[in-house]
Amino acid sequence: MLNNEPQLNSFSKELRLLIGILKLDNTPNYLAENNGLLVDVDWNEFINLAKHHRVFPIIYENIINRGIKEVPDFVIDTLKELGMKNTMKMLELTAEMGTVCQTLAHNNIQSLVLKGPVLADFLYGDISKRTSKDLDILVPSNEIEKVEEVFYSLGYQLENDFLRFFNIWKHVVQHLSFLHPERNIQVEVHLYFNLKTGPEPKFKDLWKRKNTSYIAGTPVYFLGNEDLFFHLVTHGARHGWTRLKWLVDIEKYVKKDLNYLHLSKILNKYKACSSAGQAVNLCEFFFETKLNSKMNEIIIDNKHQIKLAQKAVYFINQGILPYTKESSTYHIKLFKRYRSMLRTRKYKFLAVLKRFYPTSVDAQVLPLPKPLHFLYFPLRPFIWAYRRLRVSRSQ
Repeated sequence: MLNNEPQLNSFSKELRLLIGILKLDNTPNYLAENNGLLVDVDWNEFINLAKHHRVFPIIYENIINRGIKEVPDFVIDTLKELGMKNTMKMLELTAEMGTVCQTLAHNNIQSLVLKGPVLADFLYGDISKRTSKDLDILVPSNEIEKVEEVFYSLGYQLENDFLRFFNIWKHVVQHLSFLHPERNIQVEVHLYFNLKTGPEPKFKDLWKRKNTSYIAGTPVYFLGNEDLFFHLVTHGARHGWTRLKWLVDIEKYVKKDLNYLHLSKILNKYKACSSAGQAVNLCEFFFETKLNSKMNEIIIDNKHQIKLAQKAVYFINQGILPYTKESSTYHIKLFKRYRSMLRTRKYKFLAVLKRFYPTSVDAQVLPLPKPLHFLYFPLRPFIWAYRRLRVSRSQ
C-alpha cells in the first residue's frame, strides 16, 4: 500500500482540497480534521482542477450536501453552471447513443457502449453526475467497413483518415473517430480497447456477457459487470490515471456486488492484475477506500503494482496530460517508459513490430499508387531514417 501522507503534502492545497471533498463519503470528518485546507485557497485554481479532472458534478454535490460554507458563492455558482451544461451534454449524448446503436442494430451490427451515459447511470444512478465528451462504442473488427457506412448515412465524417494497407490496418488501429459537424458530437468506434498494452476478450465473448440499458428509450448494450471493471482499470492505467474522474469510477465500482471468481479469472487471463492492483492502491491512497474481503483476496499487493501507482501519483500531482501541446519532451519520455511497464513481454515485442507498419506520414513523404502500396513495408526503415534526418536538419 502507498504511504499517502508524505506524498499528499507535496500536492498543492487546491488539489488536496479537491481530493478531500471527493472522499467525504468515506471520511465525513476529513475537512473538519484538516480545516486548514479551506484557508487561503486559490479558488480559481480549484475550479480549474475540478474541470481538469472532470469531477465538478461530484464536487458541487458534496459541497451542497455537506454544507461547506467556506466555499465562496462564485465558486458554487461556477460549479453549478458547469453541471447544468454537463447535464445538457449528457442528455444529448444519451439521445445520440440510442440513435446510433439502434441504427447499427437495424443493419445487423452488434455494438457495446464502453462508457458515456450508460456508465454514469450504472455507477452513479444519474447521468448528470459524470462527464463525457464523446461516445465510445466497441464493434466487431470484421464489421468495421459496414459500421463506417452506417455513420456516413447518419451524417458523420471520419476524422483523421489514414492509408489502409490491405487488411493489416485492422490489427494496428484501436479506434476510428467520427464527428457529426452539425451536432458537434464525436463518436469513437473501437475495434479493440487494449490493443497496445495486453490481450483482451473476444467480442463474441463480451457480447454473451453483456448488460442492457434502457436510458435512451431503446435497448442499448454495454459490457458485463466484470468485463466493464477490466476495461475501466486497463483504460485508466493506459492513460496514467491523469484524470481523477477515472479513479472515482473505480471507487464506486469496488462497492458493487461482483462475481469475484469470474473477475479473478478475467484479470488473470488477460494480464490485468497489475492494472487492477494499481487502481485499488490509488483509490486507497486518494479516497481511503475500504475493500471487502473478496476483493482483497483478488488484489494482492506487489512491488510492480506499487511502482505503477507511484508513477500515476506523480502524473496527477504534475497535472500531466500526455501527448498534448502542454506536455514537455521529458514528460512524454517518462510516460512512454510508464506505458512500457504496463505491457507484458509479448506486447513489448509486438509494440516494436508495429513500428515497421507503414503510416500515412510515410505516404506523404513518398506517394505511391495503390498497386504499389506493398513497397511501403520494405521501404519503411528508409523513409523513417529520411524523416529523422530532415527533422534534425531543420533544427
